[in-house]
Amino acid sequence: MPSILVVEDEAIVADDIKETLTSLGYTVTGTAKTGEMALERIPSHPPDLVLMDIHLAGAMDGIEAATRIHVLHGIPVIFLTAYADPPLLERAKEAEPYGYIIKPYDERGLHSAIEMALYKFRMEKKIRESEATTRLMVNATRDLLFLIRSDGTFLMVNDAFAEFCGMAVDELVGTSAYDLVGKNLLTPRMACWQLVTQGEQRLNFEDQLNRGWYDVTIYPVYDARGSAEKFAVSIRNMTARKAAEEQARNNAEYFRVLIEEASEVTVMLDQDGGFAQESPSLKRALGFGAQDPLKKRIFDHIVISDYQQARQVLSEILIHPGMAKPVRLKFERRDGDTCVIKGIMSNQSDNPFVGRIVMNGWVE
Repeated sequence: MPSILVVEDEAIVADDIKETLTSLGYTVTGTAKTGEMALERIPSHPPDLVLMDIHLAGAMDGIEAATRIHVLHGIPVIFLTAYADPPLLERAKEAEPYGYIIKPYDERGLHSAIEMALYKFRMEKKIRESEATTRLMVNATRDLLFLIRSDGTFLMVNDAFAEFCGMAVDELVGTSAYDLVGKNLLTPRMACWQLVTQGEQRLNFEDQLNRGWYDVTIYPVYDARGSAEKFAVSIRNMTARKAAEEQARNNAEYFRVLIEEASEVTVMLDQDGGFAQESPSLKRALGFGAQDPLKKRIFDHIVISDYQQARQVLSEILIHPGMAKPVRLKFERRDGDTCVIKGIMSNQSDNPFVGRIVMNGWVE
């Protein structure tokens, strides 16, 4: 059962409370007559809850003692008082108590107040732990994350976003996202400016800011009426990816032109020997028209006597990215005749601009 420390300067009242608590099944860690005594006792016998008389003998009253217990030990406190005048209760709020019990108390009221205080404390502890876990998760990414109200006020930001803005987290929370738009740190769309939702669970778009490209995902948080009152925003820098995609497109076009205009035979193959791309000169060498499709794999065009050789060369270079081996292979033409293509087969699978097996050669 939960343990309780009783802080009461009247010995008779303290003993009565102790007896009542014991009858209710609680463990009483002890009694203290002053706030100073309570603070001295807690480190060696920490209770789950403290029952604290507001009016105590000594230099420290119950409100100050409860405040110190809350700050130093994080233990919930319930105040005991013979009268509850408004000024006293207003001052008592500073100690953040978990309840008040007016003397003379009754057993049922005391029991209910204690159970409610312990339940509230457990729930708050779970919330704090959940918030701490959430904070760790949002700060474990380099993506820019923030939560704003529909009026643009920041409710939460992660460390990456604060660093991006050149500010501290506490400096951003409570300020307007539109101020950052004015500083060119966010675009209006990123700040959910005039964002209208139609019940969507998420909105995704790409946006450009300061010559950089960003992937933006917005998750509306709807109230009971279906209105979006908050927005959770995730922003990922995709500038490098955009540049790589553009480079890949440029390289693909370069290789396409190079292959199509080459007089020599150039073939790009998948790992199973399937055609990924071939120069028109290969089709001409094999007697195919420009619009005529080749068979699925290069092996399908090689004569039986050279088939195993071609498979062996491909198998060897697949094991070693960057490896190149000379080849001399006889191909069957469309008209039944044959031709010999001599050249180099190389593994360019680790080349980000090629990513294939490449065969360069010429017709003998």
